[in-house]
Amino acid sequence: MWFKVDDQIPFNPKVLQAGNKAMGLWVRAGAWSGSMLTDGYIPDDIVTALGGKREDTTRLLQAGLWDREIGGYRFHDWAEYQPSSAKVKQEQAKARKRMRELRANADKNTD
Repeated sequence: MWFKVDDQIPFNPKVLQAGNKAMGLWVRAGAWSGSMLTDGYIPDDIVTALGGKREDTTRLLQAGLWDREIGGYRFHDWAEYQPSSAKVKQEQAKARKRMRELRANADKNTD
């Protein structure tokens, strides 16, 4: 799974407002969320595990990059830029099916 980052991010006003340290947390948290299929939700304990400090989360909230939720944070507009967990799971299931079919065809060809 990939966490997509726009190639225009370096000079995005929200990113400049948040600052490099907070954006480091933002990138790491995005990669974590993508890999765990949480649809942009980051629990408080994961923020801490990633080295996030209150100052970092405050900057991300103030810049409009994160929204506060019960027990954690959510990337603002995650669904606009990232595939949903349902879509990823659907693609993974299709890939598994293709591999099963390829393996079955390969077994037939070795007989």
